[in-house]
Amino acid sequence: MSGNFKNSLKNSMDTLCFSSGDKKRMYENLISAESEDTIMKKLTLPRAAAVAAACVVIMGGTAFAASKITTYLSSSNSFYDYESSEEINSAAASSSNEDVTMPEFPESIGGDYVFDGGNTVNVTGKDDNDRTVGKWDDLRAVYINQGGDTINLSMSYKPLDSSSTAPTELRRIDGIEVSYNFDEYLFLPPTEEYEELSEDIQSRLESDDHFFVSYGSEEPETIYFSGVLFEKDGITYNVYTNSDVSADTLFNIAEELIER
Repeated sequence: MSGNFKNSLKNSMDTLCFSSGDKKRMYENLISAESEDTIMKKLTLPRAAAVAAACVVIMGGTAFAASKITTYLSSSNSFYDYESSEEINSAAASSSNEDVTMPEFPESIGGDYVFDGGNTVNVTGKDDNDRTVGKWDDLRAVYINQGGDTINLSMSYKPLDSSSTAPTELRRIDGIEVSYNFDEYLFLPPTEEYEELSEDIQSRLESDDHFFVSYGSEEPETIYFSGVLFEKDGITYNVYTNSDVSADTLFNIAEELIER
């Protein structure tokens, strides 16, 4: 492979943006035998993180060559890789490249959410043919308040998907578009009993952009996921939770991060 071709390939891969395609295709990939089993078996994390992994499907990413990423597989340790903000910020500093510097994770966010720990999240993107077309690592910090509510902050070098599902609400903060999503996830047991979804569930999947189905729970369970997403200085920020946190609180945290 010539040097010119290598450079051309790298430049093409760096500039391409992921197109999410239609939701039905993403859903089918998410619950396929390979993709959904891998997500649920590899991700031995609290349910909030499992929901976040499922939500990655609609949160955006990148595409390589002619293939489109339609399924994301996320994995990380069930224990914290980083016990302090100093440790995760050291990892962030070492991951910075010549074009973009990873900002530091704050010690606290939202007034009373304090850093509890963090992880490196390994992400793999696959296309419709189950081919791996991209691998990268994100950093995620977990913040907890005195009431036990949890908020996650993930930062990534991967750009936002400009064609993702329309957000529940969109605000502009200091010239930056911040999208808020409030999504409902129905988790079902991985058994034959639930292979054929009822007509009302199928109908909601087709008509409701903020309703999703996945597998891996012992009993049917509904979880509500909310989060804000934005891009600043080449870094994608994802602030998400499955605790009872208001949209205003999440937008305020986004404003804190933007104004740093």
